[in-house]
Amino acid sequence: MTIPATAVQSFVVTIPAGTLQSAPYVQDCSFPDASVVSIRWRVPPGPSGYMGFAVTSEGAFVIPVNQGTFIVADDETANWPIAGYQDSGSWQVTGYNTDSYDHSVYLDFLTVAPGADQSPPATSAANVPVVTNSVISPPPPSPTTFTAGVEVPT
Repeated sequence: MTIPATAVQSFVVTIPAGTLQSAPYVQDCSFPDASVVSIRWRVPPGPSGYMGFAVTSEGAFVIPVNQGTFIVADDETANWPIAGYQDSGSWQVTGYNTDSYDHSVYLDFLTVAPGADQSPPATSAANVPVVTNSVISPPPPSPTTFTAGVEVPT
């Protein structure tokens, strides 16, 4: 079960055209101390394999974990549930873009404040909906009286 986030830290990272993989662009995505429970990302259509990015921290590759490996996407989105990642808020995006146009990555860090209860919500019989397959019959029609061709409810 996923721990519900209490805040979202959103970033748009635009990687400039002509940025080589050997000299990648790095954008700071820092935020106050919090535990990251999920990272959502989106790459709009357009990069066509020319752009790659990685979520990093102080120069170390975090996602993907392999140093120097990048996520290459075009018109894609993903949501990564995260467990056991850093709480410092010292995040970065490192990327390259060998295209002649700038390309962007949209990132949302879903977080929980330090010290917040991070246990999954408890489930009890009192808060679990009960679903039955009963058929509910419509109520019987109300009686009516006809007077001179006009229906009058009684």
